[in-house]
Amino acid sequence: MTGPLSWWMLEDWATARSRARLLPLPVRDRGGLRVDTASAVEQARYVFLDVDTAFAATAEAIAAPRVFLKACAAPSAVLAVVPSRWTLQSVAWIMVQDPRRDDAEPTLPPGYALDVTTADGVVAAVIIGDDGALAARGYGCRSGRIDCYDRIRTEAAHYRRGLGRAVMHALGHAQPDSAACRMLAATDAGRALYETLGWRVVAPYTTIEIVDR
Repeated sequence: MTGPLSWWMLEDWATARSRARLLPLPVRDRGGLRVDTASAVEQARYVFLDVDTAFAATAEAIAAPRVFLKACAAPSAVLAVVPSRWTLQSVAWIMVQDPRRDDAEPTLPPGYALDVTTADGVVAAVIIGDDGALAARGYGCRSGRIDCYDRIRTEAAHYRRGLGRAVMHALGHAQPDSAACRMLAATDAGRALYETLGWRVVAPYTTIEIVDR
């Protein structure tokens, strides 16, 4: 994969991400993808590749809270086409690692142990401190031609010890198919780490919602 984000990438990634989170699989709806999350804070989410007429029509049609709209576009482009009842929730970055890169396995600092398990196609890489507390973790799942990396997190008390790098390497080692494209959604902080590992941004990822007042 050398070009920009495409529809098949978005669909495969959204499917893998739902599997990794044990959510219902996305379905095509209104020109995008709908995931019926049915949680306390989110009834459903719609994911769109572009800010287009289908995205604008969906935003116009929805008036109830707890439905999130997501688009692979900058916040300014998203907010320019939606009614004022929608507010910006977050901005992330869709990133890919292409060509795939596998650096040497990082050495964990003393006092940490890495455990990697796979269940129902979902890889979990978890690092535990010598006190038994969670220090870092991440998940991976394959769908179609995409290896999705998801919920990569290092706990604040364990920053700057190379744990995030170790989790990323473990997920890559557990998903070795060189034909797949690796893909994730990153925060600003995560983006800085992933860029050092050969990942690159292919699109912003903007989320808006209607706040329940």
